[in-house]
Amino acid sequence: MTRDPLDRYYTDDRLADRCIEWLFARLDEPELILEPYAGGGAFGRAAMRARPSIDVRGCDIDPDASPGYPCDRVGAAEWKPDTKHDFPTWIVTNPAYTDIYRTISTMRDLQQRARANILALLLRATTIEQIMNLGDPPSSLAVSPQRPRWGGTGGAALTSGDTCGSVLCVWGMGPTKTHTVIHGLGDWRPRGRG
Repeated sequence: MTRDPLDRYYTDDRLADRCIEWLFARLDEPELILEPYAGGGAFGRAAMRARPSIDVRGCDIDPDASPGYPCDRVGAAEWKPDTKHDFPTWIVTNPAYTDIYRTISTMRDLQQRARANILALLLRATTIEQIMNLGDPPSSLAVSPQRPRWGGTGGAALTSGDTCGSVLCVWGMGPTKTHTVIHGLGDWRPRGRG
């Protein structure tokens, strides 16, 4: 099977809604959400459904990506979002899974450039061991045992679903000074097939 060169796997809206709800319930709410690897814009749209006044911006190299909010056509490593502000900002995304270490490094660099208080990455649950072996592990993990069903064009057309659950990894602005806390994300779709 040929892998999609743009690694397009759009996050299910129900999963994005559950992740945003989980974040809003535990953290100081942002005024701005940045979604690199925007694709279909699941996290930004989930945030706008939960808080209609929130400002959302994204980036994606896919010329066909249509997240439903302003989206720059650059890669996450090159993105320079306009963040000349002093209000709370989050980065929330389902990044490309090609090289987890490089992806996390790129996202932590973007977090510093954008002065984002929170970085939240939705990753495959199978990456937990790699994530925890980083010199900079996340402060929180929200684990969902439910397997996602990816949408969109590209990679999603090549697979019917992932083989494992998902984990929402959350980093604050600086290095993690305490142990990582693991939480259950909870159900985000009805049990059974679907």
